[in-house]
Amino acid sequence: MRKGQTAKALPPLKINEEEEWDYLEYGTLKESRTACVCITCQHFSYCCDKHCRTLLTCGLQQRLIPHGEHLSSRCAFWQRRSEKEIGWCPEWA
Repeated sequence: MRKGQTAKALPPLKINEEEEWDYLEYGTLKESRTACVCITCQHFSYCCDKHCRTLLTCGLQQRLIPHGEHLSSRCAFWQRRSEKEIGWCPEWA
């Protein structure tokens, strides 16, 4: 460090509340062979934990989705995404 410089402190790690959620119970998700799967649901989202691992989440049930299940399964609360009606995509905002 040069004379006159101060050390910068790193901000504390922000922990997502999703990290504390449990996974969906076995049997909640049903196999689907249509486009009506978790990844196309209005309530599907994702974030990263403090170890930079992707967490797949259901905002409605406030539960984590097991990896891979978001591509081939859905629950009874599946809803069509509304970006076409609203005209924007909140994931990119």
